[in-house]
Amino acid sequence: MKKQLIAVMFAIAMSLVISAGETSAQSQAFRVKVPFDFSANNKTLPAGTYVVHPATDNRVLWRVQGADQDLGTLLMAGISKAEDSSNIRITFHRYGNRYFLAGFKTTSYDVALPMSGSEKSLRQSAGIDVGKLITLETN
Repeated sequence: MKKQLIAVMFAIAMSLVISAGETSAQSQAFRVKVPFDFSANNKTLPAGTYVVHPATDNRVLWRVQGADQDLGTLLMAGISKAEDSSNIRITFHRYGNRYFLAGFKTTSYDVALPMSGSEKSLRQSAGIDVGKLITLETN
């Protein structure tokens, strides 16, 4: 009987730990409407509404996923604590009519994304140091 009680208590404790991690990850999720096609992780995504959320508890991987759940990509990111907890925003580099996801800010984290190979190629071929920054804020 004692072993069964310990097993049940262990199962409950593990369930609470897993739930806490999921709640924490979900609290960092946000939705944003992007009015233009853009590239993320060398993948072109169409204009539309996207949900951005951590794919791992350590927030090294993030998922950008279409609100309809069909389109999306995983992103490896460098993160730091956000200095202010105000507006959630997402930032793009623009080169002419091409947009590349550069990073985003949640209420707790500033997330910087490494430059993709296609953005590097475009910059080199055009002789441009950096694209114009475009920032979208969420509601």
